[in-house]
Order: sequence, then structure tokens, then C-alpha cells
Amino acid sequence: MDPYDSASEKISVLGPTLVFKGELTADEDLMLKGRVEGSITHTASLRIGEGGSVRGNIKAKHVTVDGNVDGDVFGGGSVTVRESAKVAGNIFAPRVSLVEGARFNGKIDMDVAEAAGGSGRDRDADSAQVEVRQRVASGAK
Repeated sequence: MDPYDSASEKISVLGPTLVFKGELTADEDLMLKGRVEGSITHTASLRIGEGGSVRGNIKAKHVTVDGNVDGDVFGGGSVTVRESAKVAGNIFAPRVSLVEGARFNGKIDMDVAEAAGGSGRDRDADSAQVEVRQRVASGAK
């Protein structure tokens, strides 16, 4: 019997020694503790754990970043950037949370149609776009 079939919460974990190059696609919840060099297209929840990193664009329903992302993040539902995270790229999602201590350099666009489409194109000043350049040090020097 496969323990994955009987688990109440089905989450896949890509471990800390994993290095993946290319396009990663998945339909179940995913925790990334390793490194991905390429794009991630995901229909469920994606968490970039501490020590995890992505160099490429991410598109998922819900994205939580505890590690490093160098690329744009498209969240169909939400994007959360935690205190241990470093994101260099734009965020497109209807709900965005930046936790104190997070390092973020990019733009945030909360226009739902844009977030769902994921085109990443620039929008004019009348849009819901907020340019954010934030580096909050929570006790770190």
C-alpha cells in the first residue's frame, strides 16, 4: 500500500540536496527545500522553504516564500513573503503579505485579472500596482 494514497494531506517535498533544472509542473501541494533553476507552474499551494531557492518565474495558486526567489511570482490566490525570505522580482496576486524582516525588491500588482493572466507586462500609474523597495532588518545587521 502506498502511504501517499492514504495520507490526509498530500504534499510532495523536494529535499535540500535536490537541484532541478528546467520547467517544473505539479498539481499537488509542494514544499521546495532544494534549488530550482527554471520556471515552476503549479495548480496548488507551493512553499519555498528556508534554504530553498528558485531562479525563474513561479506561477501557483498560493505561494509562500521562506527561502530565495530570483524571478516573478504569480499567485492566483495569494503570495506570502516570510521574514526569512529574499525575493528579487515582481509579485502578481490578489492578496500579498510581506512579513517584517522579509527582503523584497520589485513591484507588487494586486490587479486580479493581471495576476490570473500572468503576463508580467508593465501597467500605467492608474493600476493597482505598488512599487516596493523594502529591506526590513529584524535584528540582523
